[in-house]
Amino acid sequence: MSGTSINPIKPPSSSASWNCYYCSCETRMATLLSSTSSFNYYNQSLHFLFSPSKLHCPRILVSKLPGLRFRVSSPYKSRVFCESKEGQIRRCSPLLEKASLPSNSALASDEWKTVPDIWRSSAEKHGDRVAVVDPYHDPPSTMTYKQLEQEILDFTEGLRVIGVNPEEKVALFADNSCRWLVADQGIMAMGAINVVRGSRSAVEELLHIYNHSESVGLVVDNPEFFNRLAGTFSSKATMRFLVLLWGEKACLSSGETHGVPIFSYKEIIELGRESRVAHIDSHDTSKLINHVQVSDNNYSNWLNVIPGQGCKYEIIGSDDIATIVYTSGTTGNPKGVMLTHKNLLHQIENFWDVVPTEAGDRFLSMLPTWHVYERACEYFTFTHGSEQVYTTVRNLKDDLRHYQPQYLISVPLVYETLYRYVLWISSMLINHLRLS
Repeated sequence: MSGTSINPIKPPSSSASWNCYYCSCETRMATLLSSTSSFNYYNQSLHFLFSPSKLHCPRILVSKLPGLRFRVSSPYKSRVFCESKEGQIRRCSPLLEKASLPSNSALASDEWKTVPDIWRSSAEKHGDRVAVVDPYHDPPSTMTYKQLEQEILDFTEGLRVIGVNPEEKVALFADNSCRWLVADQGIMAMGAINVVRGSRSAVEELLHIYNHSESVGLVVDNPEFFNRLAGTFSSKATMRFLVLLWGEKACLSSGETHGVPIFSYKEIIELGRESRVAHIDSHDTSKLINHVQVSDNNYSNWLNVIPGQGCKYEIIGSDDIATIVYTSGTTGNPKGVMLTHKNLLHQIENFWDVVPTEAGDRFLSMLPTWHVYERACEYFTFTHGSEQVYTTVRNLKDDLRHYQPQYLISVPLVYETLYRYVLWISSMLINHLRLS
């Protein structure tokens, strides 16, 4: 945790706005305190919020986090840095996060070493082109390649903020959407391993996958889906955190999470965005102050401030595991297949021989996006500036007419169904012409 700055809050420009600023601090501290039951796991980064005059750090944080040191940047920026005796290992996708690495770092790369590295190349080549269209979620979403890259970077950093460590497994149980893509790539980009499955699987099957993979947290589609899992998972699985890709936390069944920290997608994005700014600023330690006051009612203590030695940076290797995909389980319990970044990059780099797509081509995405065939094809199309539209079985026929895609990646059963539909429509037209 050495040298990590978390959750910057910009101070107001006028004195009249300080009250609102302080209320914002108090609100965020309340969110932080709701997660203290899991602080023993959060050994990477924490956010501390304070008024213009002093840092408010409750006694419980000091007791749960022995051996911490704190340093604070310029009071005009109001950012707190949290340090421990051990240096933080920060694993990065070397091309995607090239701009965030220290300026003198030899770890940055101009080549793809990991799957998330493709987003830097695509943002540079196709920045203002539309990358994804997701019309059936609330809210409907459209993102350009530049926007999608930034969203992935923010989600990546947001996971670091809530304490996800490199090489830990994070279960991603959700269906096709642009936010699934962001979560998938965000987990990979910080060196963690995602364990994927769709929402239609049986609860016991999902529980087996979660526990067998030794996942530490859960990213789910929406509150309704988690409510279906909650009773079983709360008693038979250990979750450090829960992230909702869609929907509101208020829709979760009360009492089913038992103190597990819950984050919405927007909260992860916001935490990541603020932390990225603060992390870059933390490379400059020239404006450190000497002490910071810790206050909890009548309790106070002074902690010596020590300059951070900075993070220890490591790059994610091509041979590192990127994802675990479980088999269907038709012959027994599902079995986990470990895929490395190199496995997926090989598909990305060679699909063009089969699908010579060009920038601006439109793809319809209908297969389960965690399915390895659909997944690798999607990664490939994004490297060539294609536009991906998320559809559903129910909306496929209408979307074929509306979006007129150049490509649809699917399985024979879907094409056979479409073929029968075309034959049926043709016969209806022929009969109509004969009768007329």
